[in-house]
Amino acid sequence: KNLCLDHLKEHNNLIHSQLNPLDDEINTLHNQMSALNVDEVIDKCRQKLDKWRHDCHTIIDRFYEEKCQELQQRCIEQIGQKRKKIHQLKLKTNELIQEQEATHDDIV
Repeated sequence: KNLCLDHLKEHNNLIHSQLNPLDDEINTLHNQMSALNVDEVIDKCRQKLDKWRHDCHTIIDRFYEEKCQELQQRCIEQIGQKRKKIHQLKLKTNELIQEQEATHDDIV
């Protein structure tokens, strides 16, 4: 495009006026990145990860203990029921032996 010299200077000044703040912002970002301690950032992130891992292990351990208690309780209940049935069968068998009147239906 054919632009007159004044218009070209005005256009050029406008571009430069936009570039200077951009250059300042880039310099600020560069300075911030230069001052950034990567090891410190990594260390903080690892601390957060370690805490997360510890919290998860705590939750899992609690759940595990809860399930162990449930297992123990169910086993004790079932064994108690089986013992009770065996005791009842033993009493019935002893009763039939003493009476000496057991029929086939009593045994089965």
